[in-house]
Amino acid sequence: MGLAQRRRFLIAASTAVVAAPFGLRAQPAGRVARIGVLASLPASNSAAIAALWAAFYAELKVRGWEEGRNLVVEARYTEGHAEKYAIFANELVAAGVDLIVAFDSQAVDAVRKSTRTIPIVMTNVTFAVEAGFVASLAHPGGNITGLTIAASEIGNKGVELFLSIRQDLRKMGLLWSPNNRGSGFGFKAMQDHASRLGLAVVSLPVDASAELGPALATAQREGVQALYVHPTPAIYPGYRQIVDWAKQNRVMTASISSILARRGFLLSYGADFKDVWRITATFVDRILRGSKPADLPVEQPTRFELIINLKTAEALRITIPRSLLQQANEVIQ
Repeated sequence: MGLAQRRRFLIAASTAVVAAPFGLRAQPAGRVARIGVLASLPASNSAAIAALWAAFYAELKVRGWEEGRNLVVEARYTEGHAEKYAIFANELVAAGVDLIVAFDSQAVDAVRKSTRTIPIVMTNVTFAVEAGFVASLAHPGGNITGLTIAASEIGNKGVELFLSIRQDLRKMGLLWSPNNRGSGFGFKAMQDHASRLGLAVVSLPVDASAELGPALATAQREGVQALYVHPTPAIYPGYRQIVDWAKQNRVMTASISSILARRGFLLSYGADFKDVWRITATFVDRILRGSKPADLPVEQPTRFELIINLKTAEALRITIPRSLLQQANEVIQ
């Protein structure tokens, strides 16, 4: 199924999801649901992260589920410590929750190893089929469903955005995490696309925060002109180090994460993550009301945003083409 066909299918599916709940949004009578949450960052991390969690819980409330009334949430956050995924996954399974929401590829991987029966709602995941999380988007099978992001297409767009800013671009670095299944597939896809466009790609693997400094040193030694960052749990906490390094070395930075563009990256192109978190809540609602994950087609986001940080462009002494600025959903002055 091509990208255009897949999006048409998912838009139709999303319309059905949105339309259906209006008859179901009454308070679920006499029921207290218990859900597990396994994610990297809590709402206390930042205002931007808090806004995503607010979108998730607001949608649950609209659909009749409210924490402290008929919803108990067992939440675990790894906060950059990848070794905690397996520990927390086991804790949530032992807690006997009704379902578990896994907010990245490493979370999904850990939870699916801990249970084959408790429903798992995945989100913020890339390459869900290739990683073996689901059999297909239309028929996921097993106990996992949710959202996946077409990261290869988004990453390819990031490479092309770099080229639209610097036509003399010849070498780019790619920060990625081998222990993250989605990141691994994304690296290969972006490397292939960049090669087709005549660019050399410097692989910069980072599976722990301590590896970030050496990776950036390699990027500097290799003379990369642009740096694309997979915002995996291992890399994301070091965003400030990346921003400072990039400005010092006048290297363009980009990511799928809009949060990183707002925090100093040159640009981001990716899904509207508030919408992703909101749709995630619709899967939680449907499973709590009796739907089986195997019967719920996996969705992909249909809303995307380009954010350009002109403050960073000025610091890098880079001129952003007017045509690109006109395409942007947000320009940070």
